[in-house]
Amino acid sequence: MNDTNSIRLTRELLREYSEAALDNAAALLDEATLLLRHGHRARTYFLAVASMEETGKALLAFDGQGRNLTDPAVVTKLRRSMENHRSKINAAFSAWIMASANVREAVMPAVNLIIALTHGREPSMYTDILSDMGRVQRPSEVVREVAAADSVRLAVQCLEHARLHVANNDPVPRTQVEDQLFSMKATHYHEIANTEDFWWYYIAEREAGRKDWAAAVVTYRREFVLKDRQFRAQREDA
Repeated sequence: MNDTNSIRLTRELLREYSEAALDNAAALLDEATLLLRHGHRARTYFLAVASMEETGKALLAFDGQGRNLTDPAVVTKLRRSMENHRSKINAAFSAWIMASANVREAVMPAVNLIIALTHGREPSMYTDILSDMGRVQRPSEVVREVAAADSVRLAVQCLEHARLHVANNDPVPRTQVEDQLFSMKATHYHEIANTEDFWWYYIAEREAGRKDWAAAVVTYRREFVLKDRQFRAQREDA
């Protein structure tokens, strides 16, 4: 995205943005496929990854239509997600994963490539000097033929599932607590998810019939992290 901070995000604008991103993803994929046929592995990879980024952007914009676009924190997070390479790549696979009856069978064989996609785009387009090896790296050396072909295959799957998801679903209206989780800083989220005490809290919530993950994370942060308290200690004292 260009500098659009002054532009108000609306559901209609995000709908149009999602449609345009899907169209561009298809165009980039067509070009990547053409390059693959002629043996241009590095440029194939670059355009296939760009196609997946556009697919991810389309799904982020689609999901954003169900969020509270009057909340500055939500809008800021949505803008940043649609501008972030890793966020777009992760989002690109979301519709495929949701549609898979067997996620392991559908996605796990491609996990290593998915991880590589977050790092390999620039080397596939530009020369570089590798400081740790003291030599020049050429794009033609970076991408193997199988990686180029796999990147196109993944881009096709991501785009097909994204199109089906957008065509067959309406954006899910998000609750206030879901928006709070969405806009939470990644460092705060990971701090909670990696805390043993949180999992004791979440288990207790599940046992009480409360299964909302977003509510559990947001409530735990508000009632325990920000108050410097421990759920388990409080439970043992009760």
